[in-house]
Amino acid sequence: MNGNDKRKKLKKQDILDAATACFMENGYKKTSVADIAKAAKSSQVTLYKYYESKVDLARAVVMEMVVGGYAQYDKQLDDSSKSFMDKMQDMMVDSVDISDNISNDFFKFMVDEFQGRNGDTKVMHKYNNLKFGFWKKLLDQGRAENVVSKDISDSGAMIYLDMYVDYVMRPDGVAFEKAVEMKKHEKELVHLFFYGIIGK
Repeated sequence: MNGNDKRKKLKKQDILDAATACFMENGYKKTSVADIAKAAKSSQVTLYKYYESKVDLARAVVMEMVVGGYAQYDKQLDDSSKSFMDKMQDMMVDSVDISDNISNDFFKFMVDEFQGRNGDTKVMHKYNNLKFGFWKKLLDQGRAENVVSKDISDSGAMIYLDMYVDYVMRPDGVAFEKAVEMKKHEKELVHLFFYGIIGK
């Protein structure tokens, strides 16, 4: 990668990082392209060279959260210094922390994005492409340490996961008010989900 390409890559990431911070704190509706450009120490003209629109940029934020989230959890699973239960606890804490830091308005955008209501289904497709490999790895580790019941099959666990996710993310999914209510109970739901996976 030459110097110019490297600078472009860094600038694009700077814009994405700035957008993430703005959307997470202020929500999608209250965040303008001008706000993001200012936070990225860039111009709106430069921003539009990398992202076609505000919704395109917000979609990129959600996509990075999905890809980055799985990458982070995968890294936690690879930590040989911790037990499976310690890793599970870390993932539960991280999940709740992330949820707590998302403004309700941007959470609505995320739900709409997963439901395809923003005119694109790339985020849901990426999520579906990543989920099986990660959860199989998690289940295999749990079984190897005799934490996850061997009676819990990969297929059964995937159905359980999809029931949880589809409640919010399916195209005819829950209304925003119910989605926000779920967000309020994120800690409880994450606890129920992970310990349900254990199956003991």
